[in-house]
Amino acid sequence: MQGDNIFAFFPYSVSFEKMLDVYNTLQDGKYEDPNLFKNFQHPLGFEKYADGYFQKTFEVTFAFLHTLYRRVLLHQKADEDVGVLNWEEMCNLAISKAPLEFVVLHAESKGKTSMGKMVWPFRDSVYFFRLMESMEKSKINIKEVMRLLIDFSQKNQENKTILRNRFCERILKKKTVLDIVEERAWDIVFPQDQKNSKPQNPSSLIDFFLKYESIIKEGKMTDEERSVAVTLGKTIGLCVSKRDNETRSKNEIERDLKRLKGDLIKLKKVRKLTDFLSEIERLEVRYDFSLGIPDGLLDGKLRDDNFREFKGYCTISAMQAYSNVRYYALKEKEGN
Repeated sequence: MQGDNIFAFFPYSVSFEKMLDVYNTLQDGKYEDPNLFKNFQHPLGFEKYADGYFQKTFEVTFAFLHTLYRRVLLHQKADEDVGVLNWEEMCNLAISKAPLEFVVLHAESKGKTSMGKMVWPFRDSVYFFRLMESMEKSKINIKEVMRLLIDFSQKNQENKTILRNRFCERILKKKTVLDIVEERAWDIVFPQDQKNSKPQNPSSLIDFFLKYESIIKEGKMTDEERSVAVTLGKTIGLCVSKRDNETRSKNEIERDLKRLKGDLIKLKKVRKLTDFLSEIERLEVRYDFSLGIPDGLLDGKLRDDNFREFKGYCTISAMQAYSNVRYYALKEKEGN
């Protein structure tokens, strides 16, 4: 239970024998709640927010499946960070004899009765477990990714995780999260309420995004084209660091960062391919150095049909590089 919301996950298989076989295995993920509000405890909470604000259908489903991955397949406790996926156990759980599915039920308590809100079958357990293993091998912190997707600027509790729920839905359905990550990374690096919001580093979220997109391969871009877009974005984001930080004051660095922020805003607002290329050329002139645009950029890798996607990868990577420069350059000056 989460407040008035009730979430239930029913294991299902066409093989009755399989249902019996997995019963004891799934018990490894069980959590004994003295208040009887829940029987699984996910490891994705943080600091004083032990429950991690998981409150909507798809984000709770993500947390449930991640709990199975950590506690059933890795046999890890919530506070342990690393583990090795037991492939034999995963096959026995999810594939052997018949595939294992989960029917997700979301209901809302209405006094003495409950109203059903969603019934959804999840059929890709193996995909999810292998995705989590791939992320862990790349040392991507899932807990940090989930935290970065919470919008604490929202006053309404329900609204804090609307974007994260959409993100988790896309992940569970193997759909691209490009537009969601672009939107959230921008809000993280450049919060609207700068006086009351401390800028954060979106690297964990962006690293997850880049790894995930390379796995599902949805969209019109090849791996090579994605690499060109990411490289170009990183080069743009790092252009402020090309200057000698040792001879510049903190105020000068902050001034250059503010100027680059304005350039990133212009780049993000571009809607046409020709305008995008013009903006790239303007940046080269303004910062007096070559962006190192690969020769292939104008030779078929950037086209009208993949422009939106290319620009998304480029701006996301630029924001990540910008955030890193801002953090380390200013930290170095504070240390001095």
